[in-house]
Amino acid sequence: MLTITTNKTEIRGIADRTITEKNLPITDFWTKRIINLLGFSDSDRKTIMHNLAEGRPGTTDAEREVTFTAGGAAAVRVMVTIRIGQDSGVDCFILTIRDVLEIRGAAEGEQIQDPEPEIVESIGGEVVGLKNAPAVRIMEKATGFCRFCNQARIIDAPQGCAPEDLNDIATEECDCDEAQRARAKKMRMEAAGLWAKNTFSEQNGQLQTVLCAIRSTFEGAIDYVTIKIGKRTHKIDTDSDGMIRIRSTFKDSNEETF
Repeated sequence: MLTITTNKTEIRGIADRTITEKNLPITDFWTKRIINLLGFSDSDRKTIMHNLAEGRPGTTDAEREVTFTAGGAAAVRVMVTIRIGQDSGVDCFILTIRDVLEIRGAAEGEQIQDPEPEIVESIGGEVVGLKNAPAVRIMEKATGFCRFCNQARIIDAPQGCAPEDLNDIATEECDCDEAQRARAKKMRMEAAGLWAKNTFSEQNGQLQTVLCAIRSTFEGAIDYVTIKIGKRTHKIDTDSDGMIRIRSTFKDSNEETF
């Protein structure tokens, strides 16, 4: 998942669906994060950038989860697709918002809420009268503590949350340096894990081995891991920016025996 810091006005626009696209500059910072969000490594940069620019299926139609936040005061969690287009004649990443998953926080003293559908009747937690209606989740104000700086935060949480869950939410929203680093680390692990799940088979322990290698190198337990499966060799390590780096090579050789 990718977290993008913005302002309350933009979050309100995304929440009420008056804003359907968000542009990001094509810088090294955003390029690395977009590629990771799509589940690829920096070694795939050239291919992914080409696919995004050309509108290739499988890349530009892949939906990914993104959270827009206003410093913890308000946030909206959405599903987006990504492509490369132009803004005022300059190439940029264009995130198209496909679905709004969750809205929390307030802007200018008002609660930001999803437009409420007309509910005919509610029985046993299920909405009757709406086809394919999602379950209704009651949110309430609560207090949680960041696990890193121990700062108390007023948060929006599902009713009945345990104290540990409240602390997890508070940590996710905290702006302290350690919390931000933890979120960035989590996003990198999720992106690398998604890439691994799309690349390796669960048979014969392939996927489990790669996931273990990714975690071990990222956490600094080992410097790097080289895994050879068939004709492909994958070297897993971290780059100078602390990003998970996976370099794959393919070797094809022919041998004739008579």
